[in-house]
Order: sequence, then structure tokens, then C-alpha cells
Amino acid sequence: MIGKAFSETHYLDALDRMIRRLSTLNPKREALIDEYNRIQAGDFGEKVVIEVLEQLQLPYHFYVFHNLSLLLETRVQFDVLFLTAYYIIILEVKNIKGTVVLRQNPSQLVRTLPNGEVNVFNSPEPQLEEYMYQLKNFFLNKGLNIPIYGAIVFPFTSSFIEQNSNKTTILRKNELKSFIRNIPVNTESITDNDLESCKNYFLSHHKDFDPYPLIDRYNILRKDILNGVFCEKCGKVGMRRIPRYWVCPSCNHKSTDAHKKAIYDYLRIINNSITNTECREFLGIRNPNQSYRMIQNMNLIRVGKNRCAKYMLHDR
Repeated sequence: MIGKAFSETHYLDALDRMIRRLSTLNPKREALIDEYNRIQAGDFGEKVVIEVLEQLQLPYHFYVFHNLSLLLETRVQFDVLFLTAYYIIILEVKNIKGTVVLRQNPSQLVRTLPNGEVNVFNSPEPQLEEYMYQLKNFFLNKGLNIPIYGAIVFPFTSSFIEQNSNKTTILRKNELKSFIRNIPVNTESITDNDLESCKNYFLSHHKDFDPYPLIDRYNILRKDILNGVFCEKCGKVGMRRIPRYWVCPSCNHKSTDAHKKAIYDYLRIINNSITNTECREFLGIRNPNQSYRMIQNMNLIRVGKNRCAKYMLHDR
């Protein structure tokens, strides 16, 4: 049963739009594109794992949680958490192409691409061990002693695993079901009521990761972010406002509400709040009444009055 369904990384679209607003000559652009591709690949791998677990049939209740973020000793974010009355499994999902080696002393994940390029990443093993430790202590502090298992899942055959470490279980997608079915289930560690309570606790205490504004997270200068309204047809920035709609000078595409995505860009990329003056400058319009009406029609939170008013997104 699904406790928390699969969902794509919520700031992926905002990251894409920030990249579009960066100059092609910006030195951080390529790294941001790599980050975007990494997150997108991670989402795809996790989706595949969730789909496999949705097909799983067991003779006892279980819950699957995707991208669950909880405050234990520290804030931890589980790719996939599998909860039963007998045991819990933490799955770290890695969608990485190439030959993968897990090394120790120091812990590293080394990836070699077919063209010979070598990349070194943080190993998922220490993180998985830490998550298992914190979750174990969380339950012990509540008087519940439940076995905690962990595994690193490479869902696609595009990853060729050369495992130098024997510390952690490494799984392919097609091994997931048998791995779970072979876990001992002789005695329930918690009751069915405890299981439901845990599920409800996890959902009520989950907190989405908040990376906004993105220029702070990725250390981008404000001056490096282009102002203006994007044309959704040709992708160029610089749509102009005429009395009732926006028009693109490059392709003549017209839109009545192209400013909405631009204002959302500002609130997610540049600052958590926007004033009427900032809105006007960012959109490239002169009439303060016009920008005020645009903001008022966007279901934003208003803080303050008159010229000092700031507007924010509801999910802050």
C-alpha cells in the first residue's frame, strides 16, 4: 500500500527556468545543467522502484513512502521507505550510468563512463548507515524495537556494478521483490495499531525540502539572472506588454497571462517575496497599477500595506 506516493522533485521546473535565465557564458551554467540532469535521472529511477513495490504482494500489511523527509537527530530524506510491522527497509536509489565502484577509506562512489571519463561522488553507504542508525534510535526512544534493513538499488542495467564493498546490500530492480520476501517475519515487532500510528506520524511530520530562493542555494548573483517575460512558444525572453496581452517581438506569439510564470520565477529563483516595484522592474513594465492588478490576480499572500506590501507564495 502506498503511504506517500511518488512525486517528482518539486523544484526541478524552477531550476530549469533559472538555467534559462542565465547567460550561456555564465561559468556555473554547465554545473547547473548537470545538477538538473542528475535530479531528473534520480526521479526516474525512484519512480521505477516505486512501481515495482506497488506490484508487490505480501501476506501482511506494508506501506511505501517516496521522498520522505523527517526530523530525527537531523533532517533526513529517504528515497524510499518500506514500513511493515515486522521490519523497515530504507532504499537508496542510484540511477547512474557507467561502471560503478564503491570504495572505502575514504568512502567513494567512482563512476567510469564508456568514453573513459571518471567521476567521483560521495558514497551512498555512509548516508544509508546513518539513516538506519537514526531511524533505529527513533523507534527505540518510543519503546519499539524493530529491525531496520538497508539497501542501495541500481534500477537500470546501464549501471555496471563493480562492488569493492561488502558492507551494504546492493540490488537490481528485478531483485527487489525476492529480497523483501526473504526477510524473516517470525514475530511482529510492532502491532497493527503501531503500524498505523507510524504511518500517520511519518505523513504528519514530513516536511518538503525548501531550496528557495534558488540563487541562494546555488550561490548565483542576482545580476546574473535575466529580467523579463519568457515566450512559451519560441523560448526567448523579452515579451512586451500592450494594453491587454503580451506579445513576443521574436515570433509574434501573444499571451494574456505570460507574466504569471515570470512572477513565479522571481519568487522561486530570486527572492521569497516581491513588491509592486520589484514586479514592475522584473516584468519590464512602467504602469504600477498594471503590475498591481497582475499580482492581485495570482492568489499570493500579502504582507504589509500600501507601498510597503510584499507578496509571497502560499507554500512558504
